[in-house]
Amino acid sequence: MGAQSGLVTIRMVQAEHMKTERRSTADLIERFRLMIAGGEIARGDRLPSERELALRFGTSRSSLRHALKVLHSVGIISQRVGDGTYLSKDASRILEFPLAFLLTLDGISVLELFDMRLMIEPEFAAKAAERAHGRSLDAIRNTLSSMLTETAEADAAFHEAVCTATGNRVCQRMFSAIQHAFRAGMQVTTKLAPPERALEFHKQIYSAIHLRQPAEARERMIDHLTDAQGVLLAAHLEGKLPKSFH
Repeated sequence: MGAQSGLVTIRMVQAEHMKTERRSTADLIERFRLMIAGGEIARGDRLPSERELALRFGTSRSSLRHALKVLHSVGIISQRVGDGTYLSKDASRILEFPLAFLLTLDGISVLELFDMRLMIEPEFAAKAAERAHGRSLDAIRNTLSSMLTETAEADAAFHEAVCTATGNRVCQRMFSAIQHAFRAGMQVTTKLAPPERALEFHKQIYSAIHLRQPAEARERMIDHLTDAQGVLLAAHLEGKLPKSFH
């Protein structure tokens, strides 16, 4: 009984230690966020040394390293051997890692993603028609020339360029994070329908954006995505889609 009781006690202590470690990591990550929000460190800045950070946060270097590993894994910091740790200059990829797991663990299908695209991308097109400037218009137009030869890549580039043309960084960051998941659907639709079909839709959307016609841009994007969704649904009913796409 004594040995068994001792084993239970050890496991309880280990479990409590793990809980404390998780809380400590979460607390340290929040402290980092507050440092950034307060302007103490900016994008591209080199972080203080582990020793300085541990003293500042009142924690052990071991606990600090756990927090740094988490921040590194999601792209918030980068660690350069022999040079130190830096805050990322570009936040565009930070959401990709956790979102990829979210989509995988929740079993979200390509059909569901298309449904979401219909909710947001028509508004991107409308807002782009209101705000797009010369460089943004060029970026959208430049994707059209390769639609017939590099269809999936050009398709993805077109929709990303339309989102960028909104000028809204929150939309850009979120869209960039889910773009990888979108690409799977784009690759399927490009195999199921001739590239000329998508190209014609893209030309109509670009024309409406170029002519500053928000309502027209919105409608043409709805037409485009509804058509692509219909292609996917037809393939689904005919059993042509992989199970992971359902």
